[in-house]
Amino acid sequence: MAVDLTVETALIRQAADVLDDASTVLAPDQLGGAARCPLVEGSLGDSALGREVVGAANRRVLQAAEAANRLAGLIGETARKLRSTATTFEAAESSSIGRPR
Repeated sequence: MAVDLTVETALIRQAADVLDDASTVLAPDQLGGAARCPLVEGSLGDSALGREVVGAANRRVLQAAEAANRLAGLIGETARKLRSTATTFEAAESSSIGRPR
């Protein structure tokens, strides 16, 4: 039994565009290049605890920026795969043989 499958490639491409926008927002140039923590040495006082908090905050900011960069890459790759999928569906549809009579 043959069943027709309708694939809305325009919606797949639209989803890819949304993912591209998300990837752009997370890209390093949108995050200000090198991530900077607003806390600098001495901003929480000269105590050992203050220095440790500033150091930990700086490390976390760098980790978050690296994670955002990796996420942007994964999102961009997903967008490319969605476009490839839409293209494949369009090619399959244009080359499909008509139904048997």
